[in-house]
Amino acid sequence: MNRFHITLFLSLFGLHISGCSEEINSVPNAKFGNAGSLDGRYSIRDVLITDTSGASSNLGYGSVSSYPGASAGMSGLGIPAHVSGYWSKPSDTSPSPVAYYHLDSKIDSELAKQKIETLKAAYTKFNDKPGTLQVVVDKNNMQVLYTFKCFDVYDDCEKKEEADPNGWIQPSPDGNTDVVVLFSGEGEVSPTAFPASPYDKRLVRTKSVESTNITELTLMSEKGKSYALGDNVDYPASFSISWAKKINPEADFSDWQFERYQLSGEFNSPSLSEGAIQAYRAATNGYLKTSTFDVFAEGESLFITYSAACLTDTVGERCEVAKDPENRWRYFDELGRHALILFHGKGQKVPQ
Repeated sequence: MNRFHITLFLSLFGLHISGCSEEINSVPNAKFGNAGSLDGRYSIRDVLITDTSGASSNLGYGSVSSYPGASAGMSGLGIPAHVSGYWSKPSDTSPSPVAYYHLDSKIDSELAKQKIETLKAAYTKFNDKPGTLQVVVDKNNMQVLYTFKCFDVYDDCEKKEEADPNGWIQPSPDGNTDVVVLFSGEGEVSPTAFPASPYDKRLVRTKSVESTNITELTLMSEKGKSYALGDNVDYPASFSISWAKKINPEADFSDWQFERYQLSGEFNSPSLSEGAIQAYRAATNGYLKTSTFDVFAEGESLFITYSAACLTDTVGERCEVAKDPENRWRYFDELGRHALILFHGKGQKVPQ
């Protein structure tokens, strides 16, 4: 191939690539995010928006009380294709929220693309700001909005005639700029935190008690999925656990000897156990944080418990847990807090 043909080929190849790039960039990546509300205070957590390329950004910015709410920069998110998230409505009289909400839904990405293109092309002069993706909640309703934040007091926001034949462009909730609604949907509502959600992260952990340590641990769901140490679990259905008790802790490291135990079994039905977990959570008088499934052994006895970290308005003060008439929970020195007993049994000694 001579130099002329090579040059012509590269020129045509460059035009082809340029055309693709323009098509891809007809919808600019959002560089900023907002999370806000339309009816007062909320806690917005882990609102994950995924675009058509598979990239995602979390707009769970925490406590908000108005629109547009909290804001943060993003590395760049394309056309939204999916949204999932958790949020809650705080109470004015109790540490526990009034309600918890959860939503997981697809977004019509083709329609979203058309709406963003319409908004971008609508302005006669304004075209130099990056896009902003917004999450807005109102009780169990969540909206995903898109805006270029054109403000009349600062910018020339004049629009072309017939720029929005479908009527997609509308005033933002505060009336200060233009937005298009990419998604609007209603989530689930619950008076208690959704299991394994950001409001009730149920992490699997083990505790060493004196000279006894958990050596192997597997929890299984009803569908057969396995969970290990550090995993976030809604509620396990069965377990297989091994542990070792050091019988001569005063000896040198090389001379240690162990008694080893193993136990496999099943938990109570998830519905019964979930009821007990919610009763335990309701019995506390503070702000519940991360919860844990704790596994520990004392000699041949194995304990599996559920408990939650808890804070009060007073620094350093312990949360109180009301006594359970059914004795389903008690204070454990091993954990340093009250815990719900999910399982207690004796292991089988493993022959040496």
